[in-house]
Amino acid sequence: MRAGRDLNELEENLARGDPGNPARVKEYLHDVLLFPGGREVRAYERRAYSPATKKNLFVVHSFYVFFREKEVEHTLVFTATPRGSELDGCWMLDAKTDVDSYTLFLDPASGNPWEVIEHRGPRGETALDLLRTTENILARLDKGYTFFGPANVRNLPWYHHLWKALVPPPFLAWTPMLILGVHTDNCTSAVIETMAWVPHPGNLH
Repeated sequence: MRAGRDLNELEENLARGDPGNPARVKEYLHDVLLFPGGREVRAYERRAYSPATKKNLFVVHSFYVFFREKEVEHTLVFTATPRGSELDGCWMLDAKTDVDSYTLFLDPASGNPWEVIEHRGPRGETALDLLRTTENILARLDKGYTFFGPANVRNLPWYHHLWKALVPPPFLAWTPMLILGVHTDNCTSAVIETMAWVPHPGNLH
């Protein structure tokens, strides 16, 4: 409830509904593809909404940080949009809570109140393939995904096993969730499903 009120009322969150967000994100990402030298991207997870919100499987937030010459250039997130917005969810640069939480993460004296951690790949790696990840985000943006809060449930390890066990799934309980999850994202699914890890040397041919 409070998260919804904050999104709709706090001035710092009203920028999430700016209809110009997608165009700015596209322009920036195309620049990354044209001039990748000295750039890198990393993905992070943190507490959602505020430092007071404990993480759990369903309430967690993910975002990207793009760097140029080792300095932060932009944060990037797929976000919910305030009530009355032209957009139903959008990618945006430099959301205030992402910038603030990452800044505190870098400060050892802060105690990392947002509990920011870096996403890691299957071998514990943190290096993302800049060009492939950027292309994946652009492709996602072009598909016009809308925001659906529980979208990241499909990324949980047990989700696909559950669907295999439910044949056919209970119509009333699960089918609406599946339908609502088509071409939708939240902040976490948007990151998890667009990250491209640098190929492991053993996989190169």
